[in-house]
Amino acid sequence: MVKNGYRARPTGLATPDSGCMIFRINDGQGHRQARIAARNGPQALALFWRRRGRRILAESLPDPDPIVTLRRNFDMARIRPDTAELPLPEPASARPSSHPTPRRPRAPRPAREPADTGQNDLFAAPPPTAPPPRRQVTHLDAESLQLARIHYRGLQASDPADSYLYHITTEENAEAILRDGISISRRHPLLLTERGGVPYWLALLADDDDTGTVDVAVLRMKRFMIDDLIEDDPDSTRSSGSPGYFLTGNT
Repeated sequence: MVKNGYRARPTGLATPDSGCMIFRINDGQGHRQARIAARNGPQALALFWRRRGRRILAESLPDPDPIVTLRRNFDMARIRPDTAELPLPEPASARPSSHPTPRRPRAPRPAREPADTGQNDLFAAPPPTAPPPRRQVTHLDAESLQLARIHYRGLQASDPADSYLYHITTEENAEAILRDGISISRRHPLLLTERGGVPYWLALLADDDDTGTVDVAVLRMKRFMIDDLIEDDPDSTRSSGSPGYFLTGNT
């Protein structure tokens, strides 16, 4: 499929969640410009031009903070595979009536008073106990999390989950986290993934960084230290094929 001098070629690979084919977008000289997951070539080219238009618009605006740009790329990647359309709701008149015909109410039986035997009811359920309050945290230091930077070259999408959660960020932000710890906010939660999801996010960053100026770092932290402070992120889980989480601290 060719449009405006750009060609969409199928790679033979498919996304693990939606099963869409991954297309490689080449320019007129045959240079790779992007990789797009779509149902067919025309849709892949349409998604490519949509992303290119957003990039041109972003270049015309003042340079944003690199952390904000990285967070925006993650947000765009999480919603990128959601291209399916939902069915329209049926009108109320077209639905078959599911209400049964009313029956005559039964006459209530008189309440039977329990006999006083002078013994306690052994089968009476104890009163429910209130659950303990959830831990609320706004800051975590690197030492308590056993936070460390790792070499990510050997990581594979087929790697099984281990006892760590991983965060992909810039070199500058990684140094700040290792030095000052993690400041937790529900408005800007930290995106975490399991070991098998790291290659997916690295590939997305490589496609979005045409200049090659963004230095990427991968941090890992002990999962049992934050297991009660994270929430599931279904969007990143669906797009990457590996469980994704938000570190909110229950704030």
